[in-house]
Amino acid sequence: TSTNNTTTPLRYIRYNAAHEDTYVPAMRQLISKDLSEPYSIYVYRYFLYQWGDLCFMAMDDNNSELQSSSPMVGVVVSKLEPHRGGPLRGYIAMLAVREEYRGQGIATKLAR
Repeated sequence: TSTNNTTTPLRYIRYNAAHEDTYVPAMRQLISKDLSEPYSIYVYRYFLYQWGDLCFMAMDDNNSELQSSSPMVGVVVSKLEPHRGGPLRGYIAMLAVREEYRGQGIATKLAR
């Protein structure tokens, strides 16, 4: 693996269901890389259909090594629900950053 020393900032975007066919395969590839048992497509749909506005992605449009696949280098999938009739409770379901991009604060930015 190479180290990413990009001088161009990453692009942080919110999930848009209109681009599901592009985003979801890239998310699955990124998230499943470090899992022993990958999540089914239905798990992704459960979160994205109900809380798609709480899914954020980090994209590196300038790394030519990524252009053959997806520019997605980080993703967080979350949900927000009332807790026992009280205040809302947030939950991070999935959080992943490409290995060569780790240690740069990407996950922290995605989770905020």
